[in-house]
Amino acid sequence: MLNRSGTYYEMTTSKGRRYYLNVDSLLDHIDTAYIKTCKAAIALPVVQPLLDSLCSDKELYEFTGRRYSPVVRLTATDALIRRKYAHLEQILLSNYADTTMINVCADDVGWEEHTGSVFLRNIQSCKGKVVISREDSLRNDSLVLFTAGLSKYQYTKKLLLRLPPKESYYARIKEIVLKEQTYQALKALAAFRREEDKAILLNALSHYDNGKESLCGKDNEVSNALLAVTVWTCEDFIPLLKHIRDYEINKSECSMPPRNKYLFEAVMAYDNPWAYHFIDETLSLTSRKKKQGHGSDSTMATDFHSAMLSHYNPRFASLLKKYPGDDFGDGYE
Repeated sequence: MLNRSGTYYEMTTSKGRRYYLNVDSLLDHIDTAYIKTCKAAIALPVVQPLLDSLCSDKELYEFTGRRYSPVVRLTATDALIRRKYAHLEQILLSNYADTTMINVCADDVGWEEHTGSVFLRNIQSCKGKVVISREDSLRNDSLVLFTAGLSKYQYTKKLLLRLPPKESYYARIKEIVLKEQTYQALKALAAFRREEDKAILLNALSHYDNGKESLCGKDNEVSNALLAVTVWTCEDFIPLLKHIRDYEINKSECSMPPRNKYLFEAVMAYDNPWAYHFIDETLSLTSRKKKQGHGSDSTMATDFHSAMLSHYNPRFASLLKKYPGDDFGDGYE
């Protein structure tokens, strides 16, 4: 295999059909394939599992070296993950900083992602399963968090959304917000509840009408600022929550999801009579608008139901029956 001799191997499919493989071209075929990702990297075309069936641990480890393409490295690593290979941590440390963009898909949805982010997600999924220790996992998270520029990784963005307000993180989180403009860090920054950071969140919330609603909802500045309000229910944010609500009601087209869902989550976090009245009033206004033929298929009521599905609060339960809607989650938080 490593010699790439051009030898043809006779192979058999799971249904008993025989076919022949030219190993000289195997890596080239793997190179042009998508990486399919679920809980871990799962090879999509038949050529990717073949790397697992033909290679020893030593050979697969060699294919994780940086002289091979990202897809070959990830395919070899996928095989080693299934084998519970003892040195996955070494592979991760060699590959986590690779910012090359590759094609990734899950089911029938495809996107581009940084190679290092996929390595982190796949190998970190092994924590607690002997292969990756808890200590290694924590160090890996710290490594990606404090490495400049890696806040743009999908892995890091999700990490930022669940970070606790640990003092040693504060300066780096603020740098990620202000210098790297990775807005998922707004929620982590808000968790510290520092008066000097209030202006940052007010500024982010005020950008609701900047014409960038076509951007991915999960990366949108306002969407992430609303998530930040869920952990810092400051009275100073309320006027902007009202402005965002009015803007969303009066605009001709609905925003990219999940902005309105996050608006309801932010208001629900206040957990007081004002919040109940705000949501009741909002849903009443949009319900009337829809009856007049001005509503969209993606209703505010559905966004509210989705918010309650993610963060149920009995205070608002009666509004679920009063304003029927569908339940769905965005799968992001």
